[in-house]
Amino acid sequence: MALRLFVIFLLACAEAAQPQATKRPGMQRSEIVFVCKHGAALSVVAAAYFNRRAQQKHLHLHAIARGTSPQADIAVSARAGLEADGVAFETERPQSLSRRDATHALRVVTFTRLPFQYSKLATIEKWDDVPPTSADYGRVRDMIVERIENLLARLQREIGKNPD
Repeated sequence: MALRLFVIFLLACAEAAQPQATKRPGMQRSEIVFVCKHGAALSVVAAAYFNRRAQQKHLHLHAIARGTSPQADIAVSARAGLEADGVAFETERPQSLSRRDATHALRVVTFTRLPFQYSKLATIEKWDDVPPTSADYGRVRDMIVERIENLLARLQREIGKNPD
């Protein structure tokens, strides 16, 4: 009896560790998680522009910004740049990446090294060669926007929606 309970426990743990798409076939995940070290600049800019373009393309995709070591506030360069660009951003205060964020993500896009425990929870895409927004906001924004366009095109093919 104890062995049976132990096996059931192990199976339940293994299922909980699998990405959401594996657990529930047919359930479409739609969240993209952008992660930078402090959750205050690169991930905020990327999530804001991703959400703007996804909405313009009528895609049911949504991005959030997270950090591996969040700081207290949004970076001045990101806030000022997005406001000057007229791009809305949802992040009020940087938040830490959670296991739930990664498990429920269609894709995790990282500007920094991810802690090992997240490496098998979702499809990871590395954009770790993007410089900080404080270096040159306009150039960095343009790099991010170009990558977002490529990501959206790939995601559209994956989810079966033709680009607008």
